[in-house]
Amino acid sequence: MRIWGLAGLAVFVTVGLHAAEMDTSACIFPEVPEVPDGATASEEAMANASAAVRAYVGDTQAGLDCLSAVEESLGEEITDEQKAEIVTTYNANVDQMTLLVEGFNEQIRAYKAR
Repeated sequence: MRIWGLAGLAVFVTVGLHAAEMDTSACIFPEVPEVPDGATASEEAMANASAAVRAYVGDTQAGLDCLSAVEESLGEEITDEQKAEIVTTYNANVDQMTLLVEGFNEQIRAYKAR
């Protein structure tokens, strides 16, 4: 499974005046958990994966909320570059979370079909 992780960077832009500093270092995104093959996995492996996926979704949501808070904290001083970085990071993490959940649901269906 491909992992898309984008590290938060402090961005400084000089356009006449110094733009507000953007600190996304507190916005932490978890590693994507492994999802077992539902066609061969044990009940315990599927239960463990379910817990890992739920934790991942919760932790990812916390990271997304953090990005939103950073964006709000910049207010009117946010630059186009800062906004683009936040949107790119946010969307990449939403996409990765969606792929993981869809993939896990597919493996649950395979497990139940046995």
